[in-house]
Amino acid sequence: MIPRIHKRGTNFKTALTYILHDPQKETAERVDWAFSVNCGTADLSEAWRPMYDTWDRRNALKRENGIDLRGANNKAPVMHYTLSWEPGDKPSKQQMMDAALKSLKALGLDQHQAAIAAHNDKDHLHVHIVVNTVNPMTGRTAALKFPALALRNFAREHDRQRAAYQVERDAAARKPPPYSRNSELREKSMELLRPRDIIDQIRPEKPRPEHRRRALERSDVINRMKRHRAEHDHAHMVERDALWAVHRAERDDLYRRSTQACHVALDYVRSRFKGPWRELYEAQRIEWKHLERIQDKPLERAVYVLVNSERLANGKGLSMKRKAELIASPTKLFQAVERVHARERAGLAQVEKIETRERLDRVWRTHEVSFQNLKARQKSARDRMRAEQHAENDRDISYFRVAQELEDERRGLIPERRAERAGPFEGDIQYVKRIRREIDEHYRRQHGPDSVPFIPWKERPAPKPEAQLPPEPSPEQEAPPESPPAKPWSRRSQERDFDNEM
Repeated sequence: MIPRIHKRGTNFKTALTYILHDPQKETAERVDWAFSVNCGTADLSEAWRPMYDTWDRRNALKRENGIDLRGANNKAPVMHYTLSWEPGDKPSKQQMMDAALKSLKALGLDQHQAAIAAHNDKDHLHVHIVVNTVNPMTGRTAALKFPALALRNFAREHDRQRAAYQVERDAAARKPPPYSRNSELREKSMELLRPRDIIDQIRPEKPRPEHRRRALERSDVINRMKRHRAEHDHAHMVERDALWAVHRAERDDLYRRSTQACHVALDYVRSRFKGPWRELYEAQRIEWKHLERIQDKPLERAVYVLVNSERLANGKGLSMKRKAELIASPTKLFQAVERVHARERAGLAQVEKIETRERLDRVWRTHEVSFQNLKARQKSARDRMRAEQHAENDRDISYFRVAQELEDERRGLIPERRAERAGPFEGDIQYVKRIRREIDEHYRRQHGPDSVPFIPWKERPAPKPEAQLPPEPSPEQEAPPESPPAKPWSRRSQERDFDNEM
């Protein structure tokens, strides 16, 4: 086994998306199996939420357990490492799962939240483990001292135990079967292989042929049962599709309402911080104009620097050397004030971001509760429908019931079901009429019964004007008109001999 620790991360959702999907994040074909540890959810794609909640509430968990809040802030809580086997080594799924859980215990993270997934996109088997370094019970960050060394020791011990197990299994495979050690069993086996004089004693008795009429009746009953089962399956499939459409509409409506709540929360936060942003920009604009007015007045610059010393130094106070530099150089003073303005804007933006995140988290926590309730209710409805369908199949499709149905049909008690007669043959004219009728109905459904749009074959052609005879020519007009003079190109064409040219 070869362990490898990847770089610590900050985003649980990105890490779980990587191990649960292909590199392009479109399919999950390379994932053989996956499961979560201490996450409290069966949906692996949502396992990042409890991990993020634990990391986000780490200070509150410490207060609940009476733990001191001092110490380094854990800004990279995502730990990602892999366990890889040799290309020729083919451990089972249970062995790979045990190895992943034991590796968590070797690191002291067996009580932490983790997600484990096995991939098959390489020529060797390997397992990805994403673990939250914050304890979900205490909120403390795990003290990971030399984790690479701990994983190497675990891998060495795992390989040693696996090699010992392989040796024991090979020894058991080479062990001779019991019958080769027992002479009595061996003699009995050889006795069965010896030929006997009386062949009829070991020849099985031929089964009596079943009556042909009973066989045909049984075949009719079985075929009728298959037909009933196909009809029931089709009807049940339609019912399941309808129920699934209703459930999908309910889930879409829930997501739509949650999204609307998120938009309302964002609009509220924006409207609430619109005033502070306006006041901040106005104050900074006034201060900037004041600096432009006093940039040529050293005494007023000195007064400004002394009054705003702590503000220019971010709460620490300026040294005498720094004060002298700002008083002497208006450019450096402008740069220092610009940095102060940037810090003030960043601080207000951070406050707005925190409040926005709190409100959105509140909305999505409510959405998660509603979604779990909806999922449980829909699962109960599907289970109830499935049970009713099974009960209907058991009630309507039985050998005795179908046999009685066939017997009643033979006696004339039940009219025999026949297929409907086929319609008349449809020629080209009937086909065109049917297509036109369907198009008309489609337009009426789309645009209303009173607003049928233009249809080419419905438009009547415009009437043609009546033909008028030309007036009779007068004697003066009966003479043929003189031909106009030929154009230059026409004279050239008349001089050519086309017969010789051909």
